[in-house]
Amino acid sequence: MYKKKIPIRTECGLHVFKELLNGKWKLMLIYYISEDVKRPGALQKTMAVDRRVMTKQLDELVQHGFVEKLSFGTKIPKVEYKLTALGNSLLPLIISLERWGEDNRSVLDLALGKSNSQIINGPTQCNI
Repeated sequence: MYKKKIPIRTECGLHVFKELLNGKWKLMLIYYISEDVKRPGALQKTMAVDRRVMTKQLDELVQHGFVEKLSFGTKIPKVEYKLTALGNSLLPLIISLERWGEDNRSVLDLALGKSNSQIINGPTQCNI
């Protein structure tokens, strides 16, 4: 397993947050699990993310206590994910971040270097 060469900084809550929730899909995974998208295949389809990347980030969320993995002892393996109390405590923050992104979308799209032809308008992808 990969071992970090740079020491983990924990002198403030923001550093701890970054260390545990750094990942392109982690906040989205937490949000969609809270919205009853619990099976790996459904999460992958909803988010259009590579299965390997998604599984790695889900495993990290389980390891850090944000998500619980439920395995059912059936002939065909069935796995579902559910939020822990710690994961649920992040939802107000995630919803606030999504609203902030929507409120500042035009400025943020320019900051990303997107022209009007590259911007996908319509309802929010998160459906919050």
